[in-house]
Amino acid sequence: MEFNNEMIKKYAKKIMGFAYNKTRNQTQAQDLSQDILFSLTTALRKHDDIADLDGFVYTVSCFTWSKFLRENKKHWNNLDVDQLTDLQSEQDIENETESTQTFERLRTEIVYLSELHRKITQYFYYDNKKGEEIAKLLNIPSSTVRWHLTEIKKKLKEGLEMEENTTYQPKHLWCGHDGNANDMNMHGIGSNPLVDNICLACYGKEMTLEELARTLHVAAFYIEPLINDLVYMDYLKVINKNKYTTNFYIATKHFRMCQAKFKLHNIEPVARNIITVFRKYIKEIKAINFVGSGLDDDFLLWSFIPIAMQTLIYQSCTHVLEKHKLTIDTPMRKDGSQHWVKAGLYDDENVIGFTEDEIDFLHKSNGNGIKTSNFNGIRSLQYDGYATIEAGINWREFGSNSDLSELQRIAAIIKNDEQPNDHDKSFMINFVEQGYVKIEQGKPKMLIPFLNEDEYKQWLEIFEKIQNEVGQNIFSDLIEKYAEMIEKELPSFLSKTEKTYYKYQLYPQYAVLYRLSDIGLLRYPTDEEAKRLSTIIWIEN
Repeated sequence: MEFNNEMIKKYAKKIMGFAYNKTRNQTQAQDLSQDILFSLTTALRKHDDIADLDGFVYTVSCFTWSKFLRENKKHWNNLDVDQLTDLQSEQDIENETESTQTFERLRTEIVYLSELHRKITQYFYYDNKKGEEIAKLLNIPSSTVRWHLTEIKKKLKEGLEMEENTTYQPKHLWCGHDGNANDMNMHGIGSNPLVDNICLACYGKEMTLEELARTLHVAAFYIEPLINDLVYMDYLKVINKNKYTTNFYIATKHFRMCQAKFKLHNIEPVARNIITVFRKYIKEIKAINFVGSGLDDDFLLWSFIPIAMQTLIYQSCTHVLEKHKLTIDTPMRKDGSQHWVKAGLYDDENVIGFTEDEIDFLHKSNGNGIKTSNFNGIRSLQYDGYATIEAGINWREFGSNSDLSELQRIAAIIKNDEQPNDHDKSFMINFVEQGYVKIEQGKPKMLIPFLNEDEYKQWLEIFEKIQNEVGQNIFSDLIEKYAEMIEKELPSFLSKTEKTYYKYQLYPQYAVLYRLSDIGLLRYPTDEEAKRLSTIIWIEN
């Protein structure tokens, strides 16, 4: 490397400040600055590249100051006691700089080692313990200690000779799940940046703990417990005893755009069929006289179409899988839960090759998720989609079992025309604030459909007629076409089971509703309706 004009402009003022701070004399500061610039010119020529140029300049400045002191100490009086340490070395500045840089690299390489190797390094090199002593302390054979020492030396040598990786750019994941998860935070995926980048670093690769630590520039001490937890949940897989690879799919924006493009250009015929049949039966649905049946027709369709599609999509998917003799086994986790990890990169790339309509439909055809609850036979379904998110609600579901039982009580008050007591009023406030209920003349009015057991049976009878008219396997052809298209976008290192899962999980619910709205066949919800959109509650044995 050459100390060029650009470097001089960047560092000259800093070097002069350093020199004056040390000498407290303008003339001596100028002399010292010149010496530092000369030393830098010489030192830089010995290196092709320097990862931390600021640190290198500072180190050379300190050693030049040390040499400056040695040469001028006979002329100096009243030397500050803190500067005495600068007089100890008689080595060349360039050699001292290089030794210091090597020592700093070595110290960094040690913190990248695994816990066992860090302990052995500490005992052997710093505590001067023999192999037999280390074996007793760690309760392992002496021969094993010798093998580990050989491995440690090899790793440290490789690390020192390796060109430092300064190009890694941390990224952030979004994450949810499909199935039952005991930890809604997904053990840090999507919420802990370090966990995200562990998973990203060994995604599609096999990496040791030391390689992960070096790649992320994080001491192994901090990532070991996170890796152990991810392995426990089978979010990371162990390869050849000491390497790790991410064991779930991470969707890119390009992948999600391919999904959106497919739905935009293929969903309309199915959507038209569904809305035509539902319009035919909407009066019969409202005639069930459930709580909320007086609400606007289109708003009710935003609730009844999703509950119908849940069944229609499941039937169609089952039909396709049986046709191709395929099964999808949801992964069992060691904490007793059973779920798929649904993760992806936040706006990781500027996608090209898609139209504005396709990019716009990406947001409409995806959502925060489909939430279902079940408490003593009281069940609910909620979609959090584009309109809900636009209304400022990022994650909406009934937060506890008491929510469903309290809503059941409100429905009973409405049905029996009762006057709510003080206890009823105390919990009604929460649902009024959320937009599910409003109070008129001191009495509650439900703003979402709530069906009791008998009413739900009547709905099932109507739904059977709807199924017969739209076709029980209405989504089958669409699913098969989608599987053929999306298979090309899935990485080759995914397991066969996970590939099958992603190929046949179309999830067209949001796409149906918003495509119908875009073509004017279903009224777009108002901002007030969006807060309670696509929510339905029913009682079922």
